[in-house]
Amino acid sequence: MQNSDEDFDEYPISYSIDNAILMHRDAHFGGDFAIMLDYYKKEGKGVNKEFEISRIEELNEMEKTTGKNLSPLLLSGVEAEKVSHSKSLYKDLRELFEKTEAKSKIPRLIADLILADDDKEISEAIQRAIAEKGNIVQALIDLVRSEDFYDPLFPGYGQAPLRAAECLGLIGDKRAIISLFESIGTGDFFNEDMILNALHAIGEPSKAFLLKVVHGHPITMDNEQAAVALVKFKEDPEVSTACLNMLKEIDLKKYMPLATYLVLACEGLPSHLQKELLSLMERPSTPKSISLDIKEVAKSWK
Repeated sequence: MQNSDEDFDEYPISYSIDNAILMHRDAHFGGDFAIMLDYYKKEGKGVNKEFEISRIEELNEMEKTTGKNLSPLLLSGVEAEKVSHSKSLYKDLRELFEKTEAKSKIPRLIADLILADDDKEISEAIQRAIAEKGNIVQALIDLVRSEDFYDPLFPGYGQAPLRAAECLGLIGDKRAIISLFESIGTGDFFNEDMILNALHAIGEPSKAFLLKVVHGHPITMDNEQAAVALVKFKEDPEVSTACLNMLKEIDLKKYMPLATYLVLACEGLPSHLQKELLSLMERPSTPKSISLDIKEVAKSWK
């Protein structure tokens, strides 16, 4: 939205980043820059690394000088609606703590997991959740599958599904496998590693599921995602052997990303099969990058 108010003519506005800062302030800090700045200077868990404190201070000074709230002037209708949705979720979560009936226990534990804001609170919330074992699994799965809570603008600053994934891994319930698997590739490297760790923590049921998927035909992104997850099981001879067999079956050039992950999962190959993996390097058709990956894996055998 373009600002036509002459009071702001002297201030350079970067609409994309400034709008994001304003949305973040309004959603999480009640529209108060002072509270937001205090949180950012203390490096709270929900700090957005793309926001510079100096720019937050400039926007704060801009509002003080003009006596006007920037949000109504800069935010589009869609942006304002998103902030409103986030604030509504905060209200709903906080209201759960006022309820005492037995049926609200699990929702309150989930709310606690979402709203926890420092290491101690997060650790305690996770421990309370996993103490419920199977009773809380479906609610944790719902949180992992929730698109809203991956968004840093919503309660939990985008980290709540990862806390839920950690809980699911610690509980070890196989009902979580498919939802965790479907979450692979939906976030950044840190997010994905948390999901993969949860799958690995579930153990044998996860391994059996992933091995079935990685050998599925026709080859799709599911095969690749399964191979990504199987890298966490790379020291398991069964996994490494299965991945070697898959490498011998597929066109390495056509399926290079899949082949890369399959190679990385071959670290636990039994000694009598290690030569078979090394022999793939000798094939003229093997891409150079795959050969280099095999060499790296072979170093772990020495």
